[in-house]
Amino acid sequence: MTPASHPLFRNAANAATRAAAPPLAAWLLGALFLGAIAVLSLPAARADSAAFGWMPLWLLGMPLASLAALAAARLPLRLPRRRMPDSSATMRRRRPGTTQARRRAVPARARLPHAA
Repeated sequence: MTPASHPLFRNAANAATRAAAPPLAAWLLGALFLGAIAVLSLPAARADSAAFGWMPLWLLGMPLASLAALAAARLPLRLPRRRMPDSSATMRRRRPGTTQARRRAVPARARLPHAA
């Protein structure tokens, strides 16, 4: 049994992630708030920069995307259950009347004489 699959280590890792999330979320909310204030009050924050590009992306978009990723990481991952294939021979057999597609016969073109 590997340490990562052991329940004791897995719970400790989840607890550490959950413990680090609230301060990070608070910091990202603060950065988002300050970015919104800067975009609304400073005309230079609404423009683009040669060094950084479009400033609202960095002041609003990136903190918002980070908050969304943090919130998505907290949600439990639930995948849809796959149906098990039927194992009977009748289900595995090909349906009657279905055949593999075949190429159409192409009529032969008239050959031109070769140059000498």
